[in-house]
Amino acid sequence: MRHLLFCFVAGLLSTAPALGGSAVSGPAGLPGPPAAAVVAGVGEGTGLTGSYFNNGSLAGTPLLRRVDAVVDFEWKEGIPAPGVRNDNFSVRWEGQVEAPSTGRYKFITRSNDGVRLWVNGKQILDNWSAQGTTTITSAEVSLAAGERTTIKVEYYDQEGEATVRLQWVRPGQGPQTVPSVYLYPLEGPGMPVAAPPVAFTPPPAPEAKPAIDKAAAKAKADAEASAAAAAKATAKTDAAKAAAAKTAAAKATAAAKPVAKPAAPAKPAVAKAPAPAKPAKAEAPAPEEMAKALGIPGVFTIMGRTDGKPLEVQGEAPVSKEPGLASGPAGAPQWQIEEAGTGFYKLTVQGGRKVMEVLGSSTSNGAPLSLWPYYSGNNQLWKIEDAGDGYYKLTAKHSKKALTAGTEEEGGLQQRRYASKPNQQWKLQPVAQQQTQFAGLPSDVPVTGANRLSVYPNPSSGVVQMAYQLGQDQPMGWVLYDQRGSAVRVSDYRRQNAGAHHQTIDFTGLPSGDYNLNLTVGASTTRQMVSIRRPNAGTTEAAPEPEAAK
Repeated sequence: MRHLLFCFVAGLLSTAPALGGSAVSGPAGLPGPPAAAVVAGVGEGTGLTGSYFNNGSLAGTPLLRRVDAVVDFEWKEGIPAPGVRNDNFSVRWEGQVEAPSTGRYKFITRSNDGVRLWVNGKQILDNWSAQGTTTITSAEVSLAAGERTTIKVEYYDQEGEATVRLQWVRPGQGPQTVPSVYLYPLEGPGMPVAAPPVAFTPPPAPEAKPAIDKAAAKAKADAEASAAAAAKATAKTDAAKAAAAKTAAAKATAAAKPVAKPAAPAKPAVAKAPAPAKPAKAEAPAPEEMAKALGIPGVFTIMGRTDGKPLEVQGEAPVSKEPGLASGPAGAPQWQIEEAGTGFYKLTVQGGRKVMEVLGSSTSNGAPLSLWPYYSGNNQLWKIEDAGDGYYKLTAKHSKKALTAGTEEEGGLQQRRYASKPNQQWKLQPVAQQQTQFAGLPSDVPVTGANRLSVYPNPSSGVVQMAYQLGQDQPMGWVLYDQRGSAVRVSDYRRQNAGAHHQTIDFTGLPSGDYNLNLTVGASTTRQMVSIRRPNAGTTEAAPEPEAAK
């Protein structure tokens, strides 16, 4: 019997497909593809979100945002998108990248002029300089199959031909352009969007029974108690009858005697003091009320609760103090907190143009912070909420994770899931502003353009006064270009109130030479040449005459 069973099993094994073949049949019984060719979890991406800027420094509000299927462009001398100039432009692509298989990947960029790349919040390529077409390969990055991680590509073109390409080297394969099916935009099909925080809703209270039910229950209980007492009394009645008969006559005689018994004085009623009402639980202030109480928008120093040290994020550019602002505690960095809509704020280094952001739009715990020019990214927006005892928590919009002061061993300032820890709570101390009156520019300073742009002194040693006028509330910003056309200083592009405006700008970190200051108001741009001259700084070639103001 065992011999027959063994032969039967052997016969089945001899007819099974060989190892590595397919047990799946195709149409009409035809053999299906090999099992190794069946790929699980095929990508459903559509590309990355591209933000296009009409300057070479990714400054201000993007002129255009769209989803690009791949980062693989050879614009040459043409324009990259409608309305974008063919020289001195920049692009930022953002979203997520999905790994089709687990292993170590390399990323490759090929560009004419500058490019840099972040994966999972870590910068892995930095080739940010004017150059001919150059190919750069990153170090290896470990990715898991089916896992999506953040990716950001930044590119700028100075002049001439424009080319940019993003490739990867998958495990066991050669270089290829990163396919769109493995790229997911900031918003769109397949992009996992974090659900908004759900407000706590207390469980419904049990339905209260009508008061009449309680009264009826009490009456029923009283009736049952009375019946029990009556039954008990009846049992004792027979035994008591004989004794009652013997003492009846004596009681009657005693009752007949008129003995007056003084009545016991009535006890005074004692009023029971009502129980003290429990204090109502204080509710968190509404965002509008909190902003008004704090003085937002305004300038603040932000102090950590754990060590009392001021918030300071390392950046590339030095921070200059605006005239008329008092220094914070021990020269602590000052932050301009401004409303950014929908209950969020941006935090700008006072006197600079950079805001605090989560590096690379990472959503991971422990992702570091950085300073970067504002471009309306969700990783640059923060919610400020009351944490109690005069402290606040600051939560990034894109990740819903809190600003956390980690130790040096933990990586310093970072974002982490909020756990009500002291190193996640911050005190916002308003910086008192000293009101100073601007005396006005000298009468002989030339005025340029419809917005009456004027710069004084010019030439200067680096610190200049800029004045301009706005006929109505509208957005404005400025960019300082060197003689090669590269942007060397850029302001925020923000809405300003109508009227006369004055601003002190510090260009002392720039070398001596001639520059072009472009003031953009709405869609109109006015150009003014700015000269920086310092004693013993050497001579520079004279700059060409600036073009007439537009």
